[in-house]
Amino acid sequence: MPLFSKKILPTEITADIERATNPNTTELDWSIAFKLCESVNKTDLGAKEARKLLQKKMLSREPNTQLLALELLNALSENCKEKFKSQLSAKSFGENLETLANSKHGDDRVHGKLVQCLQNWMAEFGRDPAFVAIHRVYDNTLDASIGQYTAQRPRQGPNHHHSERREQVKAADPKTDCELAKNSAQLFSQTLSFTDPTQEDITKNQLIQEFYAKCQSYQTIMSSHLQTCEDPDVISELLEANNELVNCFKTYDDMLERKAMTEATFNSQNLNHRNTQDALPSRDTEAGGSRPIEHSNPFDGFSKSVTLDPFDPFADSQQVDDGPARSNDTGGKDKSGAVNLPPPLTPQKLHN
Repeated sequence: MPLFSKKILPTEITADIERATNPNTTELDWSIAFKLCESVNKTDLGAKEARKLLQKKMLSREPNTQLLALELLNALSENCKEKFKSQLSAKSFGENLETLANSKHGDDRVHGKLVQCLQNWMAEFGRDPAFVAIHRVYDNTLDASIGQYTAQRPRQGPNHHHSERREQVKAADPKTDCELAKNSAQLFSQTLSFTDPTQEDITKNQLIQEFYAKCQSYQTIMSSHLQTCEDPDVISELLEANNELVNCFKTYDDMLERKAMTEATFNSQNLNHRNTQDALPSRDTEAGGSRPIEHSNPFDGFSKSVTLDPFDPFADSQQVDDGPARSNDTGGKDKSGAVNLPPPLTPQKLHN
């Protein structure tokens, strides 16, 4: 036996399930069902043991066994919520539910019981993102049922289309549809909150687009119920569910607008940067080719006149102001290239 394996040994839970799902039994023995729920609540691995065995039972070839297995699953979900909730969101369980829902040769009673269980689970746990698989199976089952109903109905003229739609809406439960619409809106909103539109294109996110389409379909259902419903309380619930759907669509549109603004800003910055880079070579060419760069001497034009201080003992009273007179001077040198020195100082009498 491997070191890290955690094999579940059969317990009385397995024995109770085998007895309760006997194909010769037509109705569920609720004494066994309640005993099974107590056993699951008392043990740590009982919920997993029950779920794995009931998965196999609901895929049985015996319709009675399938019905009883689904009934037990529903009973466990209602009486062992804390223990059994994680089992309903198991990946393999969702796959088996999808297999059962897509079975073309299934019994109508089994299909009806499956839809009933899915409705109960969606109403109870549908707001949990972990139940995406059950949500998908329920939507696919509902769409398949509507498609089959439409295919079996005889063709009617355009005047009968509105009345047929009213009949379908009346057959559905508005309160159940409200709960499902709210669950879809919450899942859609949570998925959007975990997505950054500046980093990912939400129009190409498969999960987001799936929730978007579901919310659109539920918004249509809410609108249809509002046209036929007369109960003020139900109308209030329908409006509340519709508002949640509208808020999700608004968040989705805001994220698209945010992505567009980010892309526009990025493109504008790139364009400005490219124009700046293109302008730099032309400036360099103009400075180096067309005309030489003139370097100005900050000391040019500086007045060389000296203001004598009468109290300065070292001041030269005979110094000549050569600023204007040396307008043609070439840098302090004579024609021979010798440096011109200032005239010698003449001693002066400081005091009379």
